[in-house]
Amino acid sequence: MQIRIANRQDEKKIRALAEAVAGSAGREFDLQGADNDLINVEANYFGKQGLFLVADRDGEIVAAGGARAKSEDVLEISRFIAVDGEAERADIEAEMLRVIVEFAPRMLYSGIECSADLDRNLLESSGFDRSGCLQVTPDF
Repeated sequence: MQIRIANRQDEKKIRALAEAVAGSAGREFDLQGADNDLINVEANYFGKQGLFLVADRDGEIVAAGGARAKSEDVLEISRFIAVDGEAERADIEAEMLRVIVEFAPRMLYSGIECSADLDRNLLESSGFDRSGCLQVTPDF
């Protein structure tokens, strides 16, 4: 299993994963609405001073997560999806969260907010407050 930065070639697999996760949750996958950030991951995350990560197991994307600028000073973790029943989900979440938390100060953010579906115990153990916010010191 490898956690890595997503690339354009991953987009089709990311959308397929998101559609499968939405379907198993009884939610409609909607590229014209709530899921439109997955139409062009590069523009919607990297182009908005953010990042998008994937968990790659032998060429299969089993999880994905992204964060992008909410404001000039705040990075928002806005998406996390994983294959239903993924045994390593907690480890994947923890590693992706670690990468995002390390990324934020380097991009001169002073805060991180999480609106994605991440385990609240994991967030709190990583320093986030109960509302899903974490203050960081920009690394000039």
